[in-house]
Amino acid sequence: MVAKAHIEIELLRAEVKIQKKKSGKKNINTVLARYNLGSALWLSNKPKETALAVKELDAVISFMTQREPNHPILSETMKIRDMALKTINIETPGTLSAWPYWKPPTARWEDILDMTQLFRELLAMTDREKELTITANTMLHGLHRHGLHNFCSPTPRLIDQTTFTKMACDEIEKMKLKTNKPQATSRTQTTKHQSIPLLGGG
Repeated sequence: MVAKAHIEIELLRAEVKIQKKKSGKKNINTVLARYNLGSALWLSNKPKETALAVKELDAVISFMTQREPNHPILSETMKIRDMALKTINIETPGTLSAWPYWKPPTARWEDILDMTQLFRELLAMTDREKELTITANTMLHGLHRHGLHNFCSPTPRLIDQTTFTKMACDEIEKMKLKTNKPQATSRTQTTKHQSIPLLGGG
């Protein structure tokens, strides 16, 4: 069973490579192949593979949000990605990463660059470049999609880049500095995945 899952993942990786060469990185066929790969990685039920699944599914969400916001696969991908994020232990002792197994440790200046880029993406996505602000709701959903699940709705109604970056980086810092708590039972013992249909008859 494990060998079969491994073979399936390798075949899906190969399919992603083929689609990238054939259709290009920013093509719906490539993105759908990445959805299949991300789903298979998530279903493998392993920490490292789960982290890789998040990366693949985030790429799908980014593309679909900008190019195909009404495509039904967007909501499905967000649901799977959010389930995967919840299983990644963010309280690893001594780490300087807010997302162990997913992103490497970062310094504050790196978080600032990352959040500045995210703000610009949200600004473009909501077509508010002229105003140079995003709404509090957009900030909330943007940071939740980025993996900051404990972030609460900000007080200001409109958020500029400076405010967004500071609030987001402060939240990342909180995640990094959380004190270690006794680890919960391994998800391999407690989590039963539902089957996720692959696209294209895969």
